[in-house]
Amino acid sequence: MSWLRGIARAGGIWLALGGAGCEDQHVVVGVLGQGGAGAPERPRFEAPTAVTEINSSEREEDPTLTDDLLEIYFMSDRDGNRDIWTSRRAGVGSPWDAPHVVENINLAESIEDTPCVSGDGLRIWFYSGREPQGTWLAERASRDDPWGAPVHVDALAVEGATVMGAHVDPPGLHVVAGVTPADAETYLAIASRERPEDDWSALVPLAGLDGPGDEGGPFLFDDGKQILFRASRAGGGDLFWARRASAEAAFEEAAPLEEPVNLPGERETDPHLSPDGSVLFFASTRTRVADIYEAHRVAP
Repeated sequence: MSWLRGIARAGGIWLALGGAGCEDQHVVVGVLGQGGAGAPERPRFEAPTAVTEINSSEREEDPTLTDDLLEIYFMSDRDGNRDIWTSRRAGVGSPWDAPHVVENINLAESIEDTPCVSGDGLRIWFYSGREPQGTWLAERASRDDPWGAPVHVDALAVEGATVMGAHVDPPGLHVVAGVTPADAETYLAIASRERPEDDWSALVPLAGLDGPGDEGGPFLFDDGKQILFRASRAGGGDLFWARRASAEAAFEEAAPLEEPVNLPGERETDPHLSPDGSVLFFASTRTRVADIYEAHRVAP
């Protein structure tokens, strides 16, 4: 993907994110000239804390939450297989209920991984090793209803490659995923559509983010102008951030998140940012196995 680096870089959209939680969201958007001082800056976060109610002695990764931050889905192999689990809580700041495996989605004979739930909690995309392996989608009528039978998302398949970690942006018009060809490292690719009910376009490499090593675990936000993702360019895996001027432009050079989110010698992955930008959920191996953490943003 080195040819992608030659695509022109741009800047000039300002986004300031703040607020203490989903009940107090505050987004300010303005337009500046290219390279303006008001362009979004790399976010900084306080020391993360483990989400102890949902972590176990086994591996937990891939947190994804509804917009109200009251329902979480994640991958866990605590039962000896990679399955999708879920938990709820009464309010932001309240403890999470005991997690349980998601019904109607997991299959005993296959791997289910990398979930992405829509903000309203009515759609969930995930990877499954069942045939045909790749990205699947399940829907439900309300958050109190069980998930319906999942269907394979044919448009998000890439011949000769494994597609995992599909993240659909809040408007439901862009999806970014990690694509792993049989003989190459994982790269990030994007597909789009004009309306949420339309089919996806074909996945194409995401311009500007290809670096040494592989990239995965994307989280696209700010109308496609900012992204968080995992990259192995600095070792086993760190969280990186990048920005671009518009959803059609190439991303500027990505920068790693600072400590204490990224830690030397540890693997950080699978970012999920709250709608107001104030809370980051992610997975980290800083306690021997991968656990899920949350970190609050340092005020600008």
